[in-house]
Amino acid sequence: MTLEKKNILYLSPYFWPEEIGSAPYSRELAQYLSHKGYDVSALTFRPHYPSIEPFKAWAGGERDFETHEKIKIERVAVSPRGKGGFKDRLKNDLRYLKSCLTHAIKGSYSDAEAIYAYIPSVLTLYGAKVLKMRSGAPLIAIVHDIESGLAHSLGITSKPIMLKIMRMVERIGLNFADHVIVLTEGMKNEIIDIGCRKPIEVLPIWSQVAEIAPIDDAGPVRVMYSGNFGKKQNLDQLLPLLSHISSTLPAVEIVMRGGGSERPRIEEEVQKRGITSAQFLELAPSDAFMASLQSANVHLVPQALNVANYALPSKLFSVMSAGRPFVCIAEKNSPLDVLAQDSGAGICVYPEDEAKLCQEVEALLSDIPRQQKMGESGRQFVQKNMNRETILSRYEQIMLSKAHQRAA
Repeated sequence: MTLEKKNILYLSPYFWPEEIGSAPYSRELAQYLSHKGYDVSALTFRPHYPSIEPFKAWAGGERDFETHEKIKIERVAVSPRGKGGFKDRLKNDLRYLKSCLTHAIKGSYSDAEAIYAYIPSVLTLYGAKVLKMRSGAPLIAIVHDIESGLAHSLGITSKPIMLKIMRMVERIGLNFADHVIVLTEGMKNEIIDIGCRKPIEVLPIWSQVAEIAPIDDAGPVRVMYSGNFGKKQNLDQLLPLLSHISSTLPAVEIVMRGGGSERPRIEEEVQKRGITSAQFLELAPSDAFMASLQSANVHLVPQALNVANYALPSKLFSVMSAGRPFVCIAEKNSPLDVLAQDSGAGICVYPEDEAKLCQEVEALLSDIPRQQKMGESGRQFVQKNMNRETILSRYEQIMLSKAHQRAA
């Protein structure tokens, strides 16, 4: 069963060639649909996350219209994230919304048979709504972050009236959708609490296991953080651990990979503390990403307090797919804590327990057989519960069901 015209409009502010956050997953779904024979058109920002530096080839607009793996891409101008402040993000989100409104007025994408819209930003749903009005296409919302919850938990907005407005905007936007997809049961409960009354389905992040790469017991011992340096991660939580490793385990290499608004400050803090064994690198390119993850013995996955039900660190599943263990910092019974226990691939240390964090990481770094066992448990968990083809097929089935309901 396929759509007769097979035209899909893909509203994804973060997309290829970005390699962290929601971008890799939005790209993979678009590629899956394109390979299945659908004509996919994507409206997205110029690449800029977590920083604009790696994407200079797109910065001036020379590649605002291009095709990637048969996906027709149109890009919207964007400002660098800077410090990641609320006003900067809102400015970009409004620019994206304006582009959607302009296309709706012009009648662009009026032949769309289905619309996928990614959140963040929730304003994407407002743009999707007006485009839906022109095409009549069903709208499927894919929620990767709940912005009001993150803004409140991270102190981005402390004014009750602002939080109330954000939740109202989310409630209205989510109810524009015909179907809503979230990553965890916690996120489902949160958007129900916000006031979403549309069908909601939990579909986890998918992954594909990598080729087995045994940990070399004769090689350097390495602990790694790989991902965004942002407020959601609260990398300050790692500083006591890095100091401990540097002073008591000087042979252990500390690798910090990625970019983001918090990286300069974290680098400065590392230098101030005299952590000489730490090196800061950019994210590995996509063709070397898995090898980069497999070069480490143990991965660190910190999460800021009270954000567990609003966002999920997707890099964790890449770590598990790579066959490497992780140590995360998250609240008791949070999705990260539950995943660590259920998979057997990780250890969860609760926030502000610096001694426990140092103890657990030091013990794991010294036990390569345990690293191998936990890494293999992660691979098996991904293989059993996060099969890429099964989950992507479900995304397609939802779209087809909604499209045929419309045609009936």
